[in-house]
Amino acid sequence: MNTILSTLFLSLLLLSNLIAQTGFITEENTIASFKMGSMESSTYSYFSENSYYSKMDFSFKGKGLARLMSRDIENGTAISFEDSTIVKINYKKNRFSRQSFSEFLAEKNSSEQNQAENESENEESDNDDFDPIISDTSEIINGFESYKITLDNSDKKQFIWVTAKEEQSDIVKTMKEKISEFENSWGSFNIDFLELGMNENAILVKAVFSDEEGKFEYNLKKYTIVNTMPEMFNMPEDYKKVKKIKMF
Repeated sequence: MNTILSTLFLSLLLLSNLIAQTGFITEENTIASFKMGSMESSTYSYFSENSYYSKMDFSFKGKGLARLMSRDIENGTAISFEDSTIVKINYKKNRFSRQSFSEFLAEKNSSEQNQAENESENEESDNDDFDPIISDTSEIINGFESYKITLDNSDKKQFIWVTAKEEQSDIVKTMKEKISEFENSWGSFNIDFLELGMNENAILVKAVFSDEEGKFEYNLKKYTIVNTMPEMFNMPEDYKKVKKIKMF
């Protein structure tokens, strides 16, 4: 009898722990250097079944005439799929804006249409063919067991590291697909791991791209399950609501 009760208690405890595990938090760091200057960002994101929060510290240090464009930014985004709203936050100016999905997408689609028309005039095809080289052995990168993949053998150095065993959380994967219409950071990636012969649910841990123009590096620092949303994503109640927030 005691054994049955103990087993039942353990099962209920495990179930309660699973229910309490409501989301994931990630920490990503991106740095880039080029002729005009250098950039660095740290992005913290929280994913749950119905909401997404991010907070980004972004810094650009310009060189020469580009020094006038130097800036430090601390912004945030909160997307709720329960009430279909997107909130943009400027932590430095203590301001925020709130829009419905339909309002936000109408503005975004109009802006992207103009951008697409300009880009189509300067579009260049890239016909470089190469076979990615996957390392035979794994290594620990940023605390993750990972495989190194060489994407190009030319003068452009392109390397990525993806998890050997650990896979994307369903919550994170699903939410990323849902928020793709609303949130795209300057350091985001779209890589088809299947085309590289890897697990399609692998996690990108690191990426390094460099050539004569400059260098770009991405690092995943944290990918952790959490029971509650961290306080860092809370917006102070005294922030002023404005019509629009300029994110960069």
